[in-house]
Amino acid sequence: METSKQQKGIRAELLAAIDFLGKPNTHVYYDLGGKGPADIIVVNSATGTVDLYDVKTKSYRMMKGKMRMINRTKNKSAKNLNVKILYV
Repeated sequence: METSKQQKGIRAELLAAIDFLGKPNTHVYYDLGGKGPADIIVVNSATGTVDLYDVKTKSYRMMKGKMRMINRTKNKSAKNLNVKILYV
């Protein structure tokens, strides 16, 4: 059974959340509707920092005889909010 793109994306978001939750004083919030500019919001309660992440699954393409990672771009609202792309 093949994994769908949506399943891969959800898996990547959960892996990212697990990684952030392993850090002290860190809280992770999700964009439940899936329509916002960021997939997860990471808040550090000790420092007061709030980071927005758009989680992407690493994808590769053959280019000039070598496998190279495909880089994704931010949409306009993500650029305005300083959303960071996180590859998993």
